[in-house]
Amino acid sequence: MYNYTCLVAGVVILAIVFFDFFYTTLSGSGFTFLTRTCASLTHKIILLVAKVTGRKLLSISGMLVNLVILAMWVLLVWAGLFLVYSFHPSGILNSNDQVATSIQRLYMSGYVLSTLGMGDVKPVTPLFEVITSFFSFFGFAFFTTSMTYLLSVSSAVIQKRSLALSIRNFGKTPMQAVNSLMRMDNNLRCYQLSSLQSMINKHSNFYQAYPVLHYYHHMGVDASLAVNVAVLDEALSIIMHSEGSTELGREVESLRAALDDLLEHLKNRFEEETDYTPDINWASLDLPQGLVGNGFSTGDNLKQRRRILGGLLRNEGRTWDEVYT
Repeated sequence: MYNYTCLVAGVVILAIVFFDFFYTTLSGSGFTFLTRTCASLTHKIILLVAKVTGRKLLSISGMLVNLVILAMWVLLVWAGLFLVYSFHPSGILNSNDQVATSIQRLYMSGYVLSTLGMGDVKPVTPLFEVITSFFSFFGFAFFTTSMTYLLSVSSAVIQKRSLALSIRNFGKTPMQAVNSLMRMDNNLRCYQLSSLQSMINKHSNFYQAYPVLHYYHHMGVDASLAVNVAVLDEALSIIMHSEGSTELGREVESLRAALDDLLEHLKNRFEEETDYTPDINWASLDLPQGLVGNGFSTGDNLKQRRRILGGLLRNEGRTWDEVYT
């Protein structure tokens, strides 16, 4: 007897998870709705637990999110294949040549996906034999592609940490970064700005290809990209909104453009997460001579940038107090 409900449900589940898996791992364009929802919910749970247990949990949040995503893919493919096999139960026989039970079909589905074979259960219809062969190949492709994807993500995580530390070298606060840039030798400053711009552009592409990077955090502030990007962006805003830094303002325009591109990638994800923008009086900060305080402006563009940066900070469980210490 045929169960078409199981067949339709299984095919739908497999079609959705196939698209989600290959789009996420091979397209270089980010998540689909399924993976994005799974990752977001997992991360929110981690943030809630971290409020009780401390920030140490956040150091493995990216790993946990990736493991949950992989588990979701495996379980959905497993469930979909089981439903397809349940379409015609008598097409699967056990070692006694009797119709396999539901548990035995579930066991066979997992065994086939693991590429280990079929165990002591076997398909006896041509359709199920072809399906079994296909999913044996898919199991191999799934684990190979998953490992390649995770290695690429690991490389992007290292790049993320390197970018945070490179920005940190300019200073731990916007004031220190401004002082560092103004006192730096012109040739060295040009080289440093160019190098940092290249790293930010590269990381913008990583964020678009691997959104899971948003869930990789670090215990220390030094390696926190959210804090250090906020420090750098505030420092450039101070320089570019001052009447006394025209020449330096022109030098940092390219770096500012790279940050614009990065914030544009982050905009849809983080801008709506917070309406809070810090009320910071730049004129009262301890800045080097040559920066004219009455030239500072806090227009809508700066508020929008701070909304995005505020959302990025909150995503890492951090606040603006760690930017303006």
